[in-house]
Amino acid sequence: MFEIAHINGSTLIFSPFANIETASLGVFIKGGSRYEPTRTRGISHFLEHMLFKGSKKYSYKQIKQEIEGRGGALNGFTAQEITGYYAHFLKKNLAPTLDILLDMVCSPLLLANEIQKERNVILEEIKMYNDLPSSRVGMLLDKMLWSGHPLGEEIIGEAETVKAITRSDLDEWQKRFYQPSHMVISCAGNFDPEEIKGLLLRKIQGPVRSAEIAVKKPAPLSGFHAAVETKKLEQAHFCIGFRGVTQASPEKFIVELIHVILGANMSSRLFEEIREKRALCYEVSTEVRKFRDTGGFIIHTGLDKRNIDVALARTLVELKKIKTREVGNKELSRAKDYLLGQIAMGLERPQGMMFYTAESFVSLGKIYEFAQIKKEIEKIEPCDIKRVAQNIFSFGDMCVSCIVDDEKGVREKIEKVVAPYRHGA
Repeated sequence: MFEIAHINGSTLIFSPFANIETASLGVFIKGGSRYEPTRTRGISHFLEHMLFKGSKKYSYKQIKQEIEGRGGALNGFTAQEITGYYAHFLKKNLAPTLDILLDMVCSPLLLANEIQKERNVILEEIKMYNDLPSSRVGMLLDKMLWSGHPLGEEIIGEAETVKAITRSDLDEWQKRFYQPSHMVISCAGNFDPEEIKGLLLRKIQGPVRSAEIAVKKPAPLSGFHAAVETKKLEQAHFCIGFRGVTQASPEKFIVELIHVILGANMSSRLFEEIREKRALCYEVSTEVRKFRDTGGFIIHTGLDKRNIDVALARTLVELKKIKTREVGNKELSRAKDYLLGQIAMGLERPQGMMFYTAESFVSLGKIYEFAQIKKEIEKIEPCDIKRVAQNIFSFGDMCVSCIVDDEKGVREKIEKVVAPYRHGA
């Protein structure tokens, strides 16, 4: 159960929890990296960092001391379409935690010396992700999967753009996106919702501006694309990517079940085939991405470079199998239980409920109760899995990225394995 209220242009979502001593609270902004111009790529993430460096009422030390120093946890994140700041804390500390989060969001100091220091931190963060092969191979894939579109760029930005971002840029970005009409406050805990509303009425003031943010839809993915990059590694890493469904798609739960069946856990088909049966890797996994107007389905593994062609071939066999043969009722039943179990376990914790309600409202403008989700998942049939798999796994329109210590002959191997599937897509 949850309650939705609109306060001075912002949206409050309250989810009550009885008989617990902790609570979760987050301020979520309808804005992220996909809205950034090329010149300031990474500015959403940069601003997220800066909000922890001090606000009008609180120094950066006070922000940490008053939440983490009192046993809580404080963090933030930047995604393509949403930016969030959140805390988990003892319920008695609701008022100061809410005051701190809103002061961070509404009144950041953006001090020049702190901007330069944090710029250096982010430049090191960029190096760190570029040095992680599992991260870097995903970057290569995204650039092909959403070529020429902000969704294909790194959320964190690039060194050149991060170096060029000014205080004026950060200030303008904050004023454009961090306004009440773009703000969703989600709270889960044992509170009187009127208490939260009263706190928000005092904190969120000023004129309410509402401006729709223009969004450029990515062009359809067309053809086969491959990228191979050389890096000194003990393992090779590869990703396979297809376009998927949107956040609002009626097929989104079908795609989630395909994800469970193929690679979400140790009983999945790819884990069984690639790791357990053939011992080609330690880890193989799938990932579903959903945005407002597009989506992606991604497969990743790390393994000895001599086994790239074998693992890629066996992966494509499994994809073809799920496209051409209906999944058995027992396997589908297990997948449904796994998906429902993961959702339920998340919603039974204040943190999980806070994230779920906020992200749903930002993405869809509405929130589904667990009973509604369960009903949608339970009605999915084997023929639905097959039909959606056929739509997603178009071998004629796919991307493969690879990171390896010596790229000699790797691209040729990939193209040789993929060729029969492309022509029979």
